[in-house]
Amino acid sequence: MQQHGKPGAQRANRRAFLRGVGGVALGLPFLEGLPERSAWAQDDAPRFMFFMVAACGVVRNQFFPGSTGALTTASLQAEGKAVSALADHAANLLIVDGINYPGRLTNCGHAQGLVQSLTGAPVEGGGPGSKATGISADMLLSGELNPSGVDPLTLYGGSKFYVAERISFSGPGNARPAERNPYNVYRSLVGLVGNGGDGMTDPDEVEGTANELVLRENSINDLIRDDLESLLARSDLSAADRDRLDVHLTAVREIEKGMGNVGTTICEEAGLNVSAIEALQNVNYSANGHMIEDFMKLHSELVAWAFACNANRVATVQWGDGTDGTVYNVPSNSRKWGFHHISHRMQDDVNSGNDPTAEAAHAEIDALRMETLKHTLDHFAARGLFDKSAVVWTNHVSDGPSHSFNNIPYVIAGNVGGALKQGEYVSGDGASNAALLTTLVRAAGASGSIGDGGTLDAILA
Repeated sequence: MQQHGKPGAQRANRRAFLRGVGGVALGLPFLEGLPERSAWAQDDAPRFMFFMVAACGVVRNQFFPGSTGALTTASLQAEGKAVSALADHAANLLIVDGINYPGRLTNCGHAQGLVQSLTGAPVEGGGPGSKATGISADMLLSGELNPSGVDPLTLYGGSKFYVAERISFSGPGNARPAERNPYNVYRSLVGLVGNGGDGMTDPDEVEGTANELVLRENSINDLIRDDLESLLARSDLSAADRDRLDVHLTAVREIEKGMGNVGTTICEEAGLNVSAIEALQNVNYSANGHMIEDFMKLHSELVAWAFACNANRVATVQWGDGTDGTVYNVPSNSRKWGFHHISHRMQDDVNSGNDPTAEAAHAEIDALRMETLKHTLDHFAARGLFDKSAVVWTNHVSDGPSHSFNNIPYVIAGNVGGALKQGEYVSGDGASNAALLTTLVRAAGASGSIGDGGTLDAILA
């Protein structure tokens, strides 16, 4: 295995803020010209890792490129596959096939696959109570990349049906809860945490200020205006730094607008007589297939924000319940089947069929999800994160009908400081996902191992 240094493992979490009225504080991105006001020092080389675990498999022959080898924008566009949506980022992509889970399918593949997705270890039990037999990659990474006591940002996108929150484990059997509401992540990032946190401490003041930011024309950017103007007035702020600030502030405002828009849509479509912010908390949006993608986009924007200002260096998101019942609004789903039934190719939670319309709908959902992943990559690219991070998209099973634990799909974007191949589609030749995860962990600067501790040279630069 090619050796890389461990510049990200210094357990430092240098942070700089723009402070404003009401106790809010907006983290700053990397500023090369102003190290004292930067998310990290110029000679630092931080590493970040974002794991995205989706549900119900893919339609393999309509998902991957036709053959392994180099990836270009033109070649991906010509393929017409689900991953063609990522063509603009071809130079930063590493698509990996031929990766297997170590455990056997003995019960609910949806649950057992989720549990193995980041632990790379066999599972105890089945169904919603499936337990990991090891630590997950996000927790191992966080222990070395984040300051002591800072856990990874752990998110969840979708309604909860049967198998929820089964990807992040602090150790054998210890599943970690995930944050479903993007508004709560936003509040934390802008210091509106209340109750003894770093920001305001009066809960009523917290709610009033936060709701105003999201629901009205105000923004966190307005509340930190004085400090921002002082920063912009500095002659030693470079043009590149000004561009980074502009991207940062624009993205923050887009997130605020996005939360307000999604919350308002939920109220209108579900007939809820609550505020848009309340609607974000516990809505069941399984019948509105576009809504899960809207939430996933918000989550990924928040992760890019957290990484850019060094609030956290590791994040996960579970993309749907293991038996995802979301009714996707795709052309071939006029019958309004839930995604779990589509993946089974029949309206059954246990058996599988071969309904061609369901297969077509599944392929369309794959393409839609890759559009959402493109949205994620767009935000990472805009913030200049590809050379410092990796976005790792995978699925908890290979395909829907068989629930196979072989040939699990992976799409990786970013090279984590030059450690990973880019612009290639490679085969893992039957390697375990433990080997892939261990390689990613070490590429990010951590020293531990996942599962059996092997490594996968096929993905290294």
